[in-house]
Amino acid sequence: MVIRTAQVNTGTVVSIRGSVIDIRFQDKLPEIHNQLTAGSIVIEVLIHLTPEVVRGIALVPTQGLARGATVIDTGHPLMVPVGEQLLGRVLNIFGSAIDNKGEIKARQWRSIHQKSVPLSAHTTTSEIFNTGIKAIDVLAPLERGGKAGLFGGAGVGKTVLIMEMIHNVVGRYGGVSIFCGIGERVREGEELYRELKDAGVLDKAVMIFGQMNEQPGARFRVGHAALTMAEY
Repeated sequence: MVIRTAQVNTGTVVSIRGSVIDIRFQDKLPEIHNQLTAGSIVIEVLIHLTPEVVRGIALVPTQGLARGATVIDTGHPLMVPVGEQLLGRVLNIFGSAIDNKGEIKARQWRSIHQKSVPLSAHTTTSEIFNTGIKAIDVLAPLERGGKAGLFGGAGVGKTVLIMEMIHNVVGRYGGVSIFCGIGERVREGEELYRELKDAGVLDKAVMIFGQMNEQPGARFRVGHAALTMAEY
């Protein structure tokens, strides 16, 4: 009896410029957005430079990576967990828990690169989203299903306002919230976690961070990870 094993697609690092890595594959070129690994280093394919070379961006520090290092194509894009098991937890871009509460046992994982929701699935009715904050509801009402942005300097109360909105979403709509911190300070994320816990709404929220001390690639992709969790 002959036992056949799946052939692993491997490549070799040919160039390293900070977080940007060029890798040559002799057999099969990985698909765009595929996740590559070189030991504990995770790289995402961004473009095909030549029929043999891909350019990727590292999602973790590249210390120890050198030219000639072997890189393995996982054959799939970056995946994150989705579902109710995430409620009350704090995660990083890889879906790993960073709140010292143990491993997250999710039943389902999804690629962070999802197709856009078709226009036929969009609602055509306009409805006001009541935040419970009178200054917003009267002067600058938000549309349900729409988008809004907060712009301001440090310490003016952006995070406090977001926390109040999360609290009101839970109380008024019985919904859940996802907080994505892109380039957040570790201190600010820890403070928000404690405030949500003290307010009793942490079990109705998911927090995911690409902190300011992490690689540019992680901060760049953490928004896609949060959106994938929210669309679930």
